[in-house]
Amino acid sequence: MSPREKPAVSSAYRRILWPTDFSPLAEAALPHVLKLARESGAELVVLHVLPLPLLFAGPEIAGAMWVQVARENRAKGKAALHRMRERLHAMAPTLRVQSVLAQGVPFDRILRVAKRRRCDLIVLATHGRTGLRHVLLGSVAENVVRQAPCPVLTVHPPRFKS
Repeated sequence: MSPREKPAVSSAYRRILWPTDFSPLAEAALPHVLKLARESGAELVVLHVLPLPLLFAGPEIAGAMWVQVARENRAKGKAALHRMRERLHAMAPTLRVQSVLAQGVPFDRILRVAKRRRCDLIVLATHGRTGLRHVLLGSVAENVVRQAPCPVLTVHPPRFKS
């Protein structure tokens, strides 16, 4: 093959991961996700990560209450994902959408789902925190960017600047 006969490199994505907590910040990435998925014909994987019970429980929650809280959170997560799928179908009827509900540390679950589902791109919004707020609160986006198995597009909407 001569240097002029380079094989075509496809920039199209097959599967795009959009992690969301259903917040206005996460929603800021949605237009980008939809545009990329439509242009490339990619399947969209919508991921919602439930927090670990230890992250939201107080000392008064014990035993059977743990189970009930976890069950309720899972049901709420499933319902929110179902509503999002319906919304996405209304916005883009031909878009193929998978939804995934996971539990754990958000950045870790995002990375695991990206690997298991063989995603070509991750699109997520970020606050863009710096300084002490960044050190104290950490950054899901930063951890994902540093360790992702694929390219990551971060969206930093101006109205969310710290």
